[in-house]
Amino acid sequence: MKRQQLILGLTMTVLTVLAQTDTIPMTKIVPQRLPDLNIPRFCHDTFYANGELTVTGGHTSNFVPTPTAEFLKDGKWQVLQMAYTHDDGLCVPLRNGKVLLAGGYEKNLGVGQTIEAELYDPATHTFEGFGCLDRRRTQVSGIELPSGQVVAAGNWYHPDAIETYDGGMYFETARDVSLPRSRPYLFRTSDGDVMVISGCWDNYGKPITSNIVDRLNGEPFRVPLLDAWKPYLLGHTPRSDDSFIGDDEKGDCAYLLPVQDSTGQVAIAEVRDTVFSLLPTTVPVPMKSRFGEISYYTAVIVDRQLQRGYIIGCDTLCRKYILCIEYARQPAPLTLYYTDPLTDADGCTPVLSPEGHLVTAGGIIHGGTWFTPSAAVWLFPVGNPIATTEAKGSPIWPWILLVSLVVLLLLAYLIIYKRRLQTPEDTTPEVTSSEPAPDSPRDEQLMLRIVRLMEEQRLYLDSDLKLADVATALGVHQNEVSHCVNYDKVHTFSRFVNGYRIEYAKQLILRKPGIKMTQVAIESGFSNETTFFRTFKTIVGMTPSEWASQKTTYNL
Repeated sequence: MKRQQLILGLTMTVLTVLAQTDTIPMTKIVPQRLPDLNIPRFCHDTFYANGELTVTGGHTSNFVPTPTAEFLKDGKWQVLQMAYTHDDGLCVPLRNGKVLLAGGYEKNLGVGQTIEAELYDPATHTFEGFGCLDRRRTQVSGIELPSGQVVAAGNWYHPDAIETYDGGMYFETARDVSLPRSRPYLFRTSDGDVMVISGCWDNYGKPITSNIVDRLNGEPFRVPLLDAWKPYLLGHTPRSDDSFIGDDEKGDCAYLLPVQDSTGQVAIAEVRDTVFSLLPTTVPVPMKSRFGEISYYTAVIVDRQLQRGYIIGCDTLCRKYILCIEYARQPAPLTLYYTDPLTDADGCTPVLSPEGHLVTAGGIIHGGTWFTPSAAVWLFPVGNPIATTEAKGSPIWPWILLVSLVVLLLLAYLIIYKRRLQTPEDTTPEVTSSEPAPDSPRDEQLMLRIVRLMEEQRLYLDSDLKLADVATALGVHQNEVSHCVNYDKVHTFSRFVNGYRIEYAKQLILRKPGIKMTQVAIESGFSNETTFFRTFKTIVGMTPSEWASQKTTYNL
């Protein structure tokens, strides 16, 4: 019996090591080099208009803004003259087929801001200047509402505000913002509002620590998730419609947002209206491959037809990585595509082709600066990656894992079979489950890690928090977490988490006299007010209002 236990233990060890050494499928893809641009450029905009791959504006060599655009037709790039220069300005492809362009750096070397606005008509390949922004802007984001109204926010070395465009000659300021931002994310909500979400920097390049979200119509509000997970720094201004995973016909507004914690770990947040939560994934977002560290630098580009999202990263050798997120499945499977090193495609904005592939045009030459833009154009065949997968690149560990599982099942069968043949006198109790025995000692070190995780990252503020989420964050089996939390057979995981929520609620009530209990419930991580009231009274022995009155009386 001991020999069988030893074999079983070794098998489990092998399985654990295998799972930890290669937890995400990696597939090599071979990108296709498309014809080079006529003009090297960076801080430009790339999009498909009228089925044509098009680039507009940006700056060329020596950091000089270029008033030109190009579109790819019959294998050649055709150069167009724009009305103005737009180097790191506003770009919004409109529902009517035209493209709105505005703002950008005023001079060479990224100095100043411009105010001019124009429309590009891909049907005639013409640009028409028509008016101006309400204030000078660069590093500005924009989004179009179903009504046709365009909302813009963000700036660089100039005051920020939210402004709108309704199809006339001018934009007009709609309201001030509580926090100025550069390259913000703009997400629509189902009630016709627009949220302005911070990136990493304010309008003067200072790090943003606030988790406040501004709105076009509603009041600013705080997002608890953004305490621990910040939207990470992008190499370009995000075009939020590229990250949309909702359904306009059903009035469902939802987006994917890349976020990063204080350790540098990247995750994907799902934003549905004003609700922010981490998207559950089968494994954490990989931060390294067998080649080295991965640095991601794009927003999520969504293929709604295949229900996939993509973010691009690179390593120090400029090997490109494309993380595929199958966001419609729960938890979302992740696949990591990679290429050989590409030295002429750094920092450029990817777009999704009509065939479902990712395309980048321009960017920076690897090892260079904003003064050395690239003219390279690459197509990454993620829409049909199987055809480009190298057979020798396919990982062997799934087959080893499958064989190990078969061996494990056979061993388990032999153990059970032998126990049935034993007499009662020969039978000794065994524990073959991965869950700790009921009388096993509590893992105090793990408990300290659980408490530190809850206190530092405030996971309890997520109303959908599950035991498995804590286990995943700690990299342990969920049974180990359950054993620690439920050690005294009195507390449960739910009561453990709710204890933190109630303490957080108490602090909210004390810090914000007069706050509505509904708001306290939601901000403290409860899914609804009823559960909050019931839990508060169970733990504290009185209702929130009674407790608040008592505290007020004592303070007086």
